[in-house]
Amino acid sequence: MKSTLLNMTAVLFAVTLVASAGVGAVHLITEEPIARARAAAEVEALERVLPPFEHTVSHELVIGDLPVTVYTATDGEGRIAGYAVKSETRRGFGGVIRMMTGFGPDGRVLNVNVLEQTETPGLGTAMAEEDNVLLRCVQGRRPAEMQLVDGAVAVRKDGGDVDALTAATISSRAWCDALNRAWRAYEVVANGADAATSAGGTDASSGATSTSSAGGAAETDAASGATSQAAASDASSGATSTSSAGGAAETDAASGATSQADTLQHGRTPRCERSGPTKRRAPRMPRQGSAPCEEDTADHSAANEATR
Repeated sequence: MKSTLLNMTAVLFAVTLVASAGVGAVHLITEEPIARARAAAEVEALERVLPPFEHTVSHELVIGDLPVTVYTATDGEGRIAGYAVKSETRRGFGGVIRMMTGFGPDGRVLNVNVLEQTETPGLGTAMAEEDNVLLRCVQGRRPAEMQLVDGAVAVRKDGGDVDALTAATISSRAWCDALNRAWRAYEVVANGADAATSAGGTDASSGATSTSSAGGAAETDAASGATSQAAASDASSGATSTSSAGGAAETDAASGATSQADTLQHGRTPRCERSGPTKRRAPRMPRQGSAPCEEDTADHSAANEATR
């Protein structure tokens, strides 16, 4: 077949069509097994962070622009067995961290199961291990009764009472951030708290609200200072003339420097400003009507002393 633009276009279109159909077929074949695997993993995570239960009801929330799902678990008699909260954070050292946190009916943290993380192996990945230091600091405790920083759980380095993972402070902070989001969602579903004000009103991080407020105040003060300075500049009537005078003085100084540079360039260096080793010469008397240089005067005085 002759190679023409039409033939090449047709062949390329056919190859693309076959490849797209293959990808679509694979997606259709694997979509259901992937969904079942995710559901099984989710149920397993719920079982790991909650006491035995029979039914769950899910609630979808948005905490700090990130999705959070709260599962209210009940036993066979309809009593609440606990709350499981699936939260995430984007502040991990390696990216997104997703985890499931279990709360008892009284608000105590039952367990934390890390579902997804891409932290540094051997350092940040320790958060996914059972009985890690982060979990030990919060398990069996109510977050509201812990040492909070601006209403949020935080590591000791930031003023909280959660021990950070060794050499993984950023990962530990991200873990606390996901925990704070889960705690806020729990307060919303279990106690009817407002999502915008629960858990200290922070953005599920230690000090986000207070930092923003301080920054806003600083910006306001800076703007006020800039306005006052601008008003003062407008109010001073002599500013323009002073600047002009200063500019003229600078221009004169620049002109003098230029003249001196031209003199140096053409070899007409003044006798008093020569640099380099000085050769011994006979003393010279100043010309009639001219003032002697400091260098010539010193040579003449030395000669008179020698003559005496």
